Amino acid sequence: MKGLRRFRFTVGLGALVLGGALALSTGVTPAAAASGGGTVYVLQGLAGVTADVAVDGASAATAVSAKTVVGPLRLAAGRHVVTLTSKGKEMVSASVDVTSGASLDVLAYWAAESPNMLRITVLRNDLSPVSPGKTRVVLTHAIAGPPADIRVNGKVLFHSVANGESLSMVVPAGTYRVTAVATLTRQTLLPEASLTVKAGTLTRAVAIGAPGTAPDVVVHVLPLADMVAGAPVPSAVHTGDGGQAAGLFGGSAGALAGLPRLPFALLSAAFLALGVSLAAARRRRPVSRHAR
Repeated sequence: MKGLRRFRFTVGLGALVLGGALALSTGVTPAAAASGGGTVYVLQGLAGVTADVAVDGASAATAVSAKTVVGPLRLAAGRHVVTLTSKGKEMVSASVDVTSGASLDVLAYWAAESPNMLRITVLRNDLSPVSPGKTRVVLTHAIAGPPADIRVNGKVLFHSVANGESLSMVVPAGTYRVTAVATLTRQTLLPEASLTVKAGTLTRAVAIGAPGTAPDVVVHVLPLADMVAGAPVPSAVHTGDGGQAAGLFGGSAGALAGLPRLPFALLSAAFLALGVSLAAARRRRPVSRHAR
């Protein structure tokens, strides 16, 4: 019975550790107590266009040229409609779901399918802290063109990134050279551009362009949350919506794609404890003897 009780206790402990590991690995946290709305920025990525920006029919900004960031706009939680017009004519419109505490970039850009097709995509800003001296960089392909390879400091960092896709990484603060080349034809979509990023910030760099216009870059910088004392240092680099990491500025691909180690360590501990308890219970099981 002692072995059975120990087995039940160890299984319960293993289940508790396993549940904690799954919660960490899936990002499950207690519901936020804060109430209210979120913060929205509208990124004007329509090269060659000057537009007026409205939210729910009310003007947010007028005569906005390409590469302009409109905001911050404080919006209540719920669904809102963002509209861009030019000379009184609606160009593109989309619904945006705002949740409490969210920070969103609403990007208007030229789609790849047609020179005349405009789109709006909603990009969530990850403002979680990074380790000292580091910065979070998000590269977004919004040029009206084919999938591209993204080169950083002369090396291909991401392969075949499609129009409208974003990729995120955590890197040391500094200055980097970024260019985009069509994956199949090797045509240069974005000539080499210099991108300087500061520690403790989120820098979103959006490559924009339409047929007949020179490609350019929209840059949006936001401060990250402060690192809480004693909190674990982030160990994962999230590659966003597309592309594959080929190496981070001379580093290894494994370092770029590594997942947080803590959840897997907890899982291993849970299964190890379960195996030990099973072995102990088997050794302590009484042997029945039958008289002949």
